[in-house]
Amino acid sequence: MSLFEKFMFGIIFPLMFCLIGGIFARQGYFYFKSKRDKKRKCLSQTYGKIVSISSMNTQRRRAYFPTYEYVVDNEVIRIEINFGTTHCQYKSGDQVKIWYDKNYPKYSYIDGYKEDTVSSLACLILGSVAVLCGMFVGIAVWLR
Repeated sequence: MSLFEKFMFGIIFPLMFCLIGGIFARQGYFYFKSKRDKKRKCLSQTYGKIVSISSMNTQRRRAYFPTYEYVVDNEVIRIEINFGTTHCQYKSGDQVKIWYDKNYPKYSYIDGYKEDTVSSLACLILGSVAVLCGMFVGIAVWLR
């Protein structure tokens, strides 16, 4: 194997695998981390309502993104959920239980909101596998 081939297959390709896999694994990790942090920090409870539901077509499915609002200390707070679901859980006007951080009331979540976690879990697992494969290939090429 020439030096150029060792460089390409031992450094460039493994780095690409590690970089792309790392990006996907990072997305999955931060999704689960933010979900855990919200459960730990959002200890105050109030009731709010769903004010609108936006939707977006993906390849073969439709994703739904609810917007909810609630009042804390006479301040109306409106939050649009960025991570949608493939089935619409609410209708506009539905009353929902909200958990929020009393030190930062905009940090909140809807009690019982079922997010589609499959894509985040797939990103975490496949990204981690890609990083490990990149490292394995890089090491294997240089040990030959």
